[in-house]
Amino acid sequence: MFHNISTTLYHGSISVIQKVDVSMGRGRKDFGKGFYMSVSKQQAIGMMHKKYKEAKRKYFNLDKDNFEEVLYKVELDESKLSSLNIKIFENADVEWLDFILMCRNSNDMPHDYDLVIGPTADDDTIYCLKRYYDGDYGEKNSMEAKRMLLRNLEVENLGIQYFIGKQDVADKLIHSLIPVERS
Repeated sequence: MFHNISTTLYHGSISVIQKVDVSMGRGRKDFGKGFYMSVSKQQAIGMMHKKYKEAKRKYFNLDKDNFEEVLYKVELDESKLSSLNIKIFENADVEWLDFILMCRNSNDMPHDYDLVIGPTADDDTIYCLKRYYDGDYGEKNSMEAKRMLLRNLEVENLGIQYFIGKQDVADKLIHSLIPVERS
Protein backbone atom coordinates (compact mmCIF):
# COMPACT_ATOMS: atom_id res chain seq x y z
CA MET A 1 0.00 0.00 0.00
CA PHE A 2 2.68 2.58 1.02
CA HIS A 3 6.23 2.38 2.28
CA ASN A 4 7.42 5.92 2.92
CA ILE A 5 5.98 8.44 5.30
CA SER A 6 4.56 11.42 3.44
CA THR A 7 5.41 14.82 4.88
CA THR A 8 2.90 16.74 2.74
CA LEU A 9 -0.66 15.99 3.83
CA TYR A 10 -4.12 17.58 3.72
CA HIS A 11 -6.81 18.35 6.27
CA GLY A 12 -10.36 19.49 5.51
CA SER A 13 -12.10 21.61 8.13
CA ILE A 14 -15.32 23.55 8.57
CA SER A 15 -13.61 26.32 10.47
CA VAL A 16 -10.47 28.40 10.31
CA ILE A 17 -7.59 26.78 12.18
CA GLN A 18 -4.91 29.06 13.57
CA LYS A 19 -3.11 26.25 15.40
CA VAL A 20 -3.81 22.52 15.59
CA ASP A 21 -5.58 21.63 18.84
CA VAL A 22 -5.87 17.83 19.14
CA SER A 23 -8.50 18.18 21.89
CA MET A 24 -10.92 19.52 19.26
CA GLY A 25 -11.08 16.08 17.66
CA ARG A 26 -13.94 13.72 18.40
CA GLY A 27 -13.60 10.41 20.17
CA ARG A 28 -14.70 7.05 18.81
CA LYS A 29 -12.75 7.51 15.57
CA ASP A 30 -10.48 5.07 13.72
CA PHE A 31 -7.28 5.89 15.63
CA GLY A 32 -8.73 7.82 18.57
CA LYS A 33 -9.45 11.42 19.47
CA GLY A 34 -7.04 13.79 17.77
CA PHE A 35 -6.05 15.45 14.49
CA TYR A 36 -6.45 13.55 11.22
CA MET A 37 -4.76 14.23 7.90
CA SER A 38 -4.88 12.58 4.51
CA VAL A 39 -2.30 11.81 1.85
CA SER A 40 -4.98 12.51 -0.75
CA LYS A 41 -6.20 16.04 -1.34
CA GLN A 42 -9.46 14.59 -2.73
CA GLN A 43 -10.02 12.49 0.41
CA ALA A 44 -9.51 15.58 2.60
CA ILE A 45 -11.98 17.54 0.45
CA GLY A 46 -14.50 14.70 0.75
CA MET A 47 -14.17 14.65 4.54
CA MET A 48 -14.50 18.44 4.64
CA HIS A 49 -17.75 18.29 2.64
CA LYS A 50 -19.05 15.51 4.88
CA LYS A 51 -18.27 17.50 8.06
CA TYR A 52 -19.96 20.57 6.57
CA LYS A 53 -23.14 18.65 5.72
CA GLU A 54 -23.20 17.08 9.19
CA ALA A 55 -22.76 20.47 10.86
CA LYS A 56 -25.52 22.06 8.78
CA ARG A 57 -27.86 19.19 9.66
CA LYS A 58 -26.92 19.16 13.36
CA TYR A 59 -26.94 22.94 13.82
CA PHE A 60 -29.65 23.80 11.27
CA ASN A 61 -30.93 26.71 13.35
CA LEU A 62 -27.56 28.50 13.32
CA ASP A 63 -26.50 30.92 10.61
CA LYS A 64 -24.72 29.08 7.80
CA ASP A 65 -21.89 31.61 8.10
CA ASN A 66 -20.84 29.87 11.33
CA PHE A 67 -19.20 27.21 9.18
CA GLU A 68 -16.62 27.64 6.46
CA GLU A 69 -15.06 24.88 4.40
CA VAL A 70 -11.28 25.27 4.50
CA LEU A 71 -8.75 22.89 2.98
CA TYR A 72 -5.29 22.93 4.55
CA LYS A 73 -1.97 21.69 3.28
CA VAL A 74 -0.07 20.28 6.24
CA GLU A 75 3.72 20.01 6.15
CA LEU A 76 5.37 17.70 8.68
CA ASP A 77 8.91 18.28 9.93
CA GLU A 78 10.71 15.21 8.59
CA SER A 79 13.61 15.68 11.03
CA LYS A 80 11.24 14.99 13.97
CA LEU A 81 9.93 11.65 12.68
CA SER A 82 12.82 9.52 13.99
CA SER A 83 12.05 10.51 17.60
CA LEU A 84 8.39 9.46 17.43
CA ASN A 85 6.61 6.27 18.41
CA ILE A 86 4.94 5.52 15.06
CA LYS A 87 2.44 2.77 14.22
CA ILE A 88 1.97 2.03 10.52
CA PHE A 89 -0.74 -0.26 9.20
CA GLU A 90 0.27 -1.27 5.68
CA ASN A 91 -3.05 -3.06 5.11
CA ALA A 92 -6.58 -3.19 6.42
CA ASP A 93 -6.09 -6.56 8.10
CA VAL A 94 -7.15 -8.10 11.41
CA GLU A 95 -4.47 -6.17 13.36
CA TRP A 96 -5.77 -2.90 11.87
CA LEU A 97 -9.36 -3.94 12.59
CA ASP A 98 -8.60 -4.79 16.24
CA PHE A 99 -6.92 -1.39 16.63
CA ILE A 100 -9.91 0.42 15.10
CA LEU A 101 -12.35 -1.54 17.27
CA MET A 102 -10.36 -0.53 20.37
CA CYS A 103 -10.22 3.15 19.33
CA ARG A 104 -13.86 3.37 18.28
CA ASN A 105 -14.84 2.11 21.75
CA SER A 106 -13.05 5.02 23.43
CA ASN A 107 -13.81 8.71 23.76
CA ASP A 108 -10.08 9.43 24.05
CA MET A 109 -6.90 7.93 22.63
CA PRO A 110 -6.51 4.37 23.99
CA HIS A 111 -2.90 3.88 22.83
CA ASP A 112 0.47 5.54 23.27
CA TYR A 113 1.53 6.10 19.64
CA ASP A 114 2.63 9.57 18.60
CA LEU A 115 1.66 9.07 14.97
CA VAL A 116 -0.60 6.42 13.48
CA ILE A 117 -0.76 5.84 9.73
CA GLY A 118 -3.10 3.47 7.98
CA PRO A 119 -6.22 2.86 5.95
CA THR A 120 -9.32 4.95 6.59
CA ALA A 121 -12.46 3.02 7.41
CA ASP A 122 -15.12 3.93 4.84
CA ASP A 123 -18.52 5.61 5.25
CA ASP A 124 -20.24 2.29 5.96
CA THR A 125 -18.04 1.67 8.99
CA ILE A 126 -20.59 2.57 11.66
CA TYR A 127 -23.24 0.38 10.06
CA CYS A 128 -20.79 -2.52 9.67
CA LEU A 129 -19.51 -2.14 13.24
CA LYS A 130 -23.05 -2.20 14.58
CA ARG A 131 -23.71 -5.43 12.67
CA TYR A 132 -20.43 -6.85 14.04
CA TYR A 133 -21.36 -5.94 17.65
CA ASP A 134 -24.89 -7.29 17.14
CA GLY A 135 -23.40 -10.66 16.15
CA ASP A 136 -24.63 -10.57 12.54
CA TYR A 137 -21.22 -11.71 11.28
CA GLY A 138 -20.78 -14.43 13.88
CA GLU A 139 -19.57 -14.44 17.46
CA LYS A 140 -18.02 -11.09 18.35
CA ASN A 141 -14.20 -11.21 18.53
CA SER A 142 -14.10 -14.45 16.52
CA MET A 143 -11.84 -14.57 13.46
CA GLU A 144 -14.87 -15.48 11.33
CA ALA A 145 -16.74 -12.33 12.42
CA LYS A 146 -13.65 -10.14 11.92
CA ARG A 147 -13.03 -11.51 8.43
CA MET A 148 -16.66 -10.89 7.49
CA LEU A 149 -16.43 -7.35 8.87
CA LEU A 150 -13.26 -6.68 6.86
CA ARG A 151 -14.96 -7.94 3.68
CA ASN A 152 -17.94 -5.66 4.29
CA LEU A 153 -15.74 -2.61 4.87
CA GLU A 154 -14.52 -2.87 1.25
CA VAL A 155 -10.95 -2.37 2.41
CA GLU A 156 -9.54 -2.25 -1.10
CA ASN A 157 -11.17 1.17 -1.57
CA LEU A 158 -9.85 2.81 1.57
CA GLY A 159 -7.64 5.91 1.60
CA ILE A 160 -4.67 6.52 3.89
CA GLN A 161 -4.96 8.64 7.01
CA TYR A 162 -2.40 10.08 9.42
CA PHE A 163 -3.33 10.67 13.06
CA ILE A 164 -1.79 12.72 15.88
CA GLY A 165 -3.43 12.49 19.30
CA LYS A 166 -0.92 14.29 21.51
CA GLN A 167 -0.64 18.07 21.58
CA ASP A 168 3.12 18.12 22.17
CA VAL A 169 3.60 15.88 19.11
CA ALA A 170 1.38 18.12 16.96
CA ASP A 171 3.31 21.19 18.12
CA LYS A 172 6.64 19.53 17.32
CA LEU A 173 5.75 17.67 14.11
CA ILE A 174 3.45 20.04 12.20
CA HIS A 175 5.78 22.46 10.48
CA SER A 176 3.06 24.43 8.66
CA LEU A 177 -0.70 24.51 8.17
CA ILE A 178 -1.63 26.57 5.11
CA PRO A 179 -5.08 27.09 3.53
CA VAL A 180 -5.06 26.01 -0.11
CA GLU A 181 -7.40 26.07 -3.09
CA ARG A 182 -9.58 22.99 -3.57
CA SER A 183 -8.99 22.61 -7.31
